[in-house]
Amino acid sequence: MTGTQTLSKYWMLTNEFTQNPYPVLEHVRREGPVRELSFPDGGRAWVVTRYEEAKAALADPRLSRDIHVHYRLMSRRTGRALTPPPEEANHLANLEPPRHTPLRRAISFAFTPRRAEALRPKVERIADDLLDRLGEAPEAELIAGYADPLPVITIAELMGVPADAWPDFLRWSTALRTHSPTDGSGALDRNVQELSAYMADLIARKEREPGEDLLSALIHAAPENRLTPTEILSTGFALMTGGNDTTASLVGGVIAALLTHPRERARLLADTGRWGKSMDELIRYVSPISNALQRVTTEPVDVGGVTIPAGEVVVVCVMSTNRDTGQFPGHPDRLDLDRVKPAHLSFGFGIHYCSGAHLAKVITEVSARRLFERFPAARLAVDPSRLRYQQNVVVRPLEALPVLLRP
Repeated sequence: MTGTQTLSKYWMLTNEFTQNPYPVLEHVRREGPVRELSFPDGGRAWVVTRYEEAKAALADPRLSRDIHVHYRLMSRRTGRALTPPPEEANHLANLEPPRHTPLRRAISFAFTPRRAEALRPKVERIADDLLDRLGEAPEAELIAGYADPLPVITIAELMGVPADAWPDFLRWSTALRTHSPTDGSGALDRNVQELSAYMADLIARKEREPGEDLLSALIHAAPENRLTPTEILSTGFALMTGGNDTTASLVGGVIAALLTHPRERARLLADTGRWGKSMDELIRYVSPISNALQRVTTEPVDVGGVTIPAGEVVVVCVMSTNRDTGQFPGHPDRLDLDRVKPAHLSFGFGIHYCSGAHLAKVITEVSARRLFERFPAARLAVDPSRLRYQQNVVVRPLEALPVLLRP
């Protein structure tokens, strides 16, 4: 990589970068905390790569997540009047105060650390069921067979989705995560429409026949915490897309990390009390989120000495901040379970900190612990250099994880 000031539009989308982004990101961090990213169509974004500047940017209200602000910017750039679809326009990640505040308050009850821990037995049962399905075969592919379905089934159960619909939810989640932006077949729109239609029907059923689940609780909440039907639909849609994507990426990444770090894995298996304490370092090292959801500046903003004009796109490169030597001195490229307070940004920072962070940690810990307790001799079936990552600008999921389960 050269030291030029402006990066190519495709620097994050090249296959070389996707498979091994960290040398490039180290180079970019050395040159400065913010880099302008130019696009061939004349557009641009500003990429924040260092930890302190990223943390400040994520907490700055002048960097807006309001989806309507984003669509106004896209409308100006394209010359076409664009509006966000309803399933995206009303969920937490795409709103700013004052609309963000009551919605966050209304759903936060479902994702407290205590409630996440209360779900642990259910997650363990789901993990065990999936491991049972692997059967007696000596080899398994753990992305499609384990890492992907585990969070989908967990969140589906949390929302009160009947078991006979879980295969559809897995299909929709996988299709939305692996969709190629160059695919002109309309498959993305079809999957979005199918998921939205199912969620609308499920919400209607929960209105008539409430159960002991998250959707029922949101629908029948106290008046001060009650959401509109559109907000409930958006919340359910967000959980079944963004929640699954990030957690599946995290589960696969953590399992792969422990497969390639047998000494650390042995320490965890020898002392089960270390699992919970080690999760933040594993999450920092894996960085399941490549880049935080983009922001738009509502006025000129200084980030790391760089003045970003109003109406500009800002992207926080989370996987870069999680390897910043300024925050993680020594060897941030190493997995170190003794690292003190690895305060990563994988779940964001500020008012948009991930509501489901505690649940994601529980799902990830359970998935890895149950796998290696059952198959302590598990090892990669291929050389680590042959593991391939999907091209995705938000999450960094493995395409496949072939594993030999038995000696």
